[in-house]
Parts: sequence; C-alpha cells; structure tokens
Amino acid sequence: MAYSEYFIVLLGVFNIILLIFLLRLLNQIRANRYAYDKQIKLLKDEVSALCAGAAGLGAHLNMIEQKVKRLLERQDQLDLRDPSDRSLDQASRMARKGATVEELIATCGLVRAEAELLTLLHRAQVEHEDDSSLRVVSV
Repeated sequence: MAYSEYFIVLLGVFNIILLIFLLRLLNQIRANRYAYDKQIKLLKDEVSALCAGAAGLGAHLNMIEQKVKRLLERQDQLDLRDPSDRSLDQASRMARKGATVEELIATCGLVRAEAELLTLLHRAQVEHEDDSSLRVVSV
C-alpha cells in the first residue's frame, strides 16, 4: 500500500502544480484580453472619427458640386442672353458723361467687369481728346 499512497500523494502534488499553472495561464489570458479589448476600442474610435470626417467631406463635396452646377447654369444663361438685352449704348453714353461703375451696374445691369471696362475706355478717350485739344490750342 505504500506505493499507492505515494502515488496518490504524487498525483495530488501534480494536480496542485497543474492547477497553479492553469491559474497563471488564465490570468495571462485575462490580461491579454483586456489589452486586446482596449486596442479594439481605440481602433473603433479611430474608425468612427474617419467615418465622421468622410461624411463631413462628402457633405462639403456635395455643397461644392451644387455651387458648380449653379455657376454652370448661370453661365449658360449668360451665354444665351441676347446682347441687345443689355443696354450697352445707354451704358456707353452714361460712361461718357462720367457715371461711376456702380451706377452703370445698377442702371444698365452690367457685370462689374463690363462697367469697369466701359469706364476705363471712356476715361481714356476723354483724356486723349483733352491731350489733342491742348495740342491744337498750343499751335
């Protein structure tokens, strides 16, 4: 019987060592799981931030596309507009009389660039006429 008691004690010690090993392994697994859960949460937060940024970018892109569409429609309208609709003759007369750019825009419906061009042309023309009249007077 000494062998069977010795064998039982040896089996008990082996079970205790195995139990300690399994408990340490379980603690290590729990620690790893905690670290993985933490990393997964971090990655989820990053993905959420990227999705939110992509949604914001999509909305911004949509807004830009709408602006481009409106500009293209406006350009088409301007291209189809008959030049006689704009009273360039009236604007030219007003510019010769010294009307400002804002007056030309408000009265004749010109685009700012057109009004500025007319004002510059007529100002240059008046200055040229003044220079030539001074020459004639001085001769």
